[in-house]
Amino acid sequence: MNNVSWRGIRAFLLVAEHGSFTAAARASNMSKANISQLVSELEEALSVQLLVRTTRSLRLTEVGEGYADQCRKAMNQLDAAADWASQSTRTLKGAIRMNSVGGLIGEDLVAPLIMSFQQAHPDVTVRLDFSSARVDLVDGPYDIVLRMGELPDSSLIARGLRTIRTRYVASPAFVGARGPINTPSDLVDLPLIYGSVDHWQMSRNGKEQTIQARRGLRIASGRVMRRAAIEGHGVARIGDVYCDADIKAGRLVEVLPDWAEETPLSLVCPPMRHQLARVRALMDWLCSHFPAHYRAALNGELPEWREAQAYPHAGSHRGEAGGGTL
Repeated sequence: MNNVSWRGIRAFLLVAEHGSFTAAARASNMSKANISQLVSELEEALSVQLLVRTTRSLRLTEVGEGYADQCRKAMNQLDAAADWASQSTRTLKGAIRMNSVGGLIGEDLVAPLIMSFQQAHPDVTVRLDFSSARVDLVDGPYDIVLRMGELPDSSLIARGLRTIRTRYVASPAFVGARGPINTPSDLVDLPLIYGSVDHWQMSRNGKEQTIQARRGLRIASGRVMRRAAIEGHGVARIGDVYCDADIKAGRLVEVLPDWAEETPLSLVCPPMRHQLARVRALMDWLCSHFPAHYRAALNGELPEWREAQAYPHAGSHRGEAGGGTL
């Protein structure tokens, strides 16, 4: 390291993250003057300029941006190594950062299991974030990520939780008014209930077909998509965990069952983090309890999920008319 100090690097990363010496000082237990001195000493030791300072703004130089990126990666590795070396082999303790998909899966299935894990291990603190966006597991802050979809081959540790079956569903009144839906082509002129993607890639036995949503409802919530389908606004494409109990109760009917899709749900963890006893323990806990919790949701038996089991307007004139865009 020559004359470069760890304190100088950490001070520089604080400034890079927070955008100013003042904000970096507020986020740490250091004074603004101390942080400024440490960064100046770091620049002198490296013989490069990392920051451009003016009276009104502060920004990283091109070298500063690259140096900050490399230092973050190194610090994550060093923090993980120190954490692994210092942890107790008998008592689970410390923090775990986890990222999960949101909605019913994250809020009603994963979150209660996290709470019960923390009750069983009070010295462990789990920080649970919800996000549908892909996160960087190698260089990012997360120890565990819950991901949907096929996983590329990599050095990451992956453990399967469940296979989710995506179904096409509508209310009985909607299907009765519109007639049978036997092929994907029958969806072309129907109002669809869809999420962030306005076209459905459907496949069966090597045959593929794309259905473009021309009208209907675009909703970024599986719960609201379920409700819209029950109330007769169109055909929804949602996971089994949202709709199976409604299919069994007759509130929804499945159409095109041969075109249903299966998507794996997995826990993913960087190898270095997997060496931590608390991280392995949480992954074991989720793998052990999640399947039964998921089955309860399929049957509408989750104590955390107490929505009304039927909607008074299901099958009303709105459903018979086929619904429209709200």
